[in-house]
Amino acid sequence: MTGIREAFPARWRNRDEHIPVRLLTAAAIFHLALTMTIFGLGRHGVLPGTFNHDGIAVSFAPDGVMFRDGAAGLSEILGRGEFINWATAHQPFHVKLYSICFALLGPLLGRNIISAEPLNLFYYLTILTLVFILGREAFSRRVGLLAAIIVALWPSLLIHTTQMLRDQLFIIGMLTFILIMLRWLTRIYSWPEALLRAAAGGATAILVWFARDNLAVIMVAAGLLGAGLLVARQFAQRRAQTTNLVGMALMLGLTIGVTQAMPKYREPKDPQQRAEGFVNEASSGTPWGRIGSHVAQARHQFILIYPDAGSNIDRDVRFNSLSDIIRYLPRAAAIGFFAPFPDMWFTSGKKVGSAGRMLVGVECLMMYVVEVLAICGLWRGRRRASVWLLFLVSVVGMMALGLVVVNVGALYRIRYLFLIMTIILAVEGAAAALGPMSRRLAGAEELSATP
Repeated sequence: MTGIREAFPARWRNRDEHIPVRLLTAAAIFHLALTMTIFGLGRHGVLPGTFNHDGIAVSFAPDGVMFRDGAAGLSEILGRGEFINWATAHQPFHVKLYSICFALLGPLLGRNIISAEPLNLFYYLTILTLVFILGREAFSRRVGLLAAIIVALWPSLLIHTTQMLRDQLFIIGMLTFILIMLRWLTRIYSWPEALLRAAAGGATAILVWFARDNLAVIMVAAGLLGAGLLVARQFAQRRAQTTNLVGMALMLGLTIGVTQAMPKYREPKDPQQRAEGFVNEASSGTPWGRIGSHVAQARHQFILIYPDAGSNIDRDVRFNSLSDIIRYLPRAAAIGFFAPFPDMWFTSGKKVGSAGRMLVGVECLMMYVVEVLAICGLWRGRRRASVWLLFLVSVVGMMALGLVVVNVGALYRIRYLFLIMTIILAVEGAAAALGPMSRRLAGAEELSATP
């Protein structure tokens, strides 16, 4: 940790293990101001092709229109006191949460992103807090703090948190799940603590399922990676931590049970219903064959959802066998980590104009720098299982998205979770470069101050 300590002035350091309240307050004011600005742009028709009358980003988050309408309808049901009908209504879980905001604030502020801001602000601050805790747990308090600041100011992620989307809830659920997994690797629990945290992991799995059941496989993969790292670390140390092993196994069992027992949410005439009839050679009775069939079906579903999008990549690629999937893995990694590619930065999309594409290009360049620094951060923390968990979950998640998500816009939004973990690693990697630089600067100052 010496590098990260030396990279920053001593006056910044303190022993407080909690994210400063003043920074959360500043973040809250900033988010509220941005939401009001976006709403004002939409209400006055300044950017009609980007934000509608309710502040919904119709260009890059058009599903927000559907979610807003669903929340408005549910808020009317709540207004009539029909709580059972509200609870059993065929709407996604995050839409029901937004409907509560509409029921409380809609009559005063209207059913728009301003009324949804209390929930979106809670999501935003919760994400920042979880990023801080993850960075502190894996590296240091300073890494957690700087990673939270970078995430707070990441342009496209920031704008998306003002919208009525499911992504914020999914990110919160997955960050919480990964934090619980990470702490199995960094702490030793008593039996009551282990059982309590296993139960918390199972409850978090339910939250992730409610947010995005179609990405629950990534949650299971994260659990398997964490379990494998815990076993490997205990083999290396030649010391068994029975409580952590049992707690981890119980949490993993609960997670898999959630994915098997809970029903999936489906919109009427959902493309998934058509994809369920999709059969290929990858489908077989073996476990590997079933995995291949699941991947092929998931990709086919995304092709059905985005049939004519201008930002599709490899739309004509189909997986007919497990070997097809294996051969496509390098390409999937390139898509997951680097898409949209530079040839998309200077062209005009169907919903996002050339200016929007260029802004995406600038952000992609930032992302490339973050990914390079993340390798440095991994090297600095290479002896820690917790650091490898962040890295492996990020890599597996990026490759999984590259395998199944053909639309760059959808990939861009879903990828935020894995980019957050990459940012945490990158902050530690940046400290490796800033540490020697700060020492040289300090030495030069001392020499100049010598009479």
